[in-house]
Amino acid sequence: MSRTVSLAFRQALLEQRSFWRSAEYALFTFALPLALLLLIGSTTATGYLPGTHVAGQMVFVPSIIAFGVIVAAYVNLGAKLATLRHDGVLKRIRTTPLPASAYLSGVLGSTAATTLAITACIMAIGAFAFGAVPRASGLPEIAGGLILGVICFGALGLALSAVAGSAESAAPIANASYLPLAIMSGIFDPTFPVPHWLSAAVGLFPVRALAQILQHGYTPAARAPATDLLVLLAWTAGACAFATWRFRWH
Repeated sequence: MSRTVSLAFRQALLEQRSFWRSAEYALFTFALPLALLLLIGSTTATGYLPGTHVAGQMVFVPSIIAFGVIVAAYVNLGAKLATLRHDGVLKRIRTTPLPASAYLSGVLGSTAATTLAITACIMAIGAFAFGAVPRASGLPEIAGGLILGVICFGALGLALSAVAGSAESAAPIANASYLPLAIMSGIFDPTFPVPHWLSAAVGLFPVRALAQILQHGYTPAARAPATDLLVLLAWTAGACAFATWRFRWH
């Protein structure tokens, strides 16, 4: 067990070096959420939410944190693994002495590290540029939401790589599956109008659930009902089961 943990840690370090050396992955995964935070936050997420005394930035900043988690743990991870499978890298890794569990743990650990870096930058920019500071009592909730969010969307990324027919189709499938949900969940605009029936349907997906849990860490007015936690747990269990069943090395 100790050898596997050591190998997984070394693999995570290797994945981090590879990530930062790839301009495409780093730009899309790390810079995109920060750019959206500055561009949208300085134009539309100003003032108070309609009918409340809650500043729009107090909801918008944690929503962008959720967006960063999704991009890093779902889109980037799923597309990367699909590309590695297509190029035959995963198949060659299976022929090495490196255990499969150590390799996947290292990849997921690197994804978690990237997500934490994105979150720290978003929180810092949100505090200095928009005055959006999380509640002291909400920090444990934010930490728990981030951990569960990385696990959930990381498992969904593994599932995405399993269903993608080719390396070229992984990114379009990922973007088509989460961007509409992000828009309808109010990630980019908390006041985006959505019909009641559609809002109820969107609430069954993990995008809004993660955003609302993180929002509650900033302001108690953005209520995070227990159903959000149950939604994330259900999608995590389903994604893990599907990835275990369908994940392929070649």
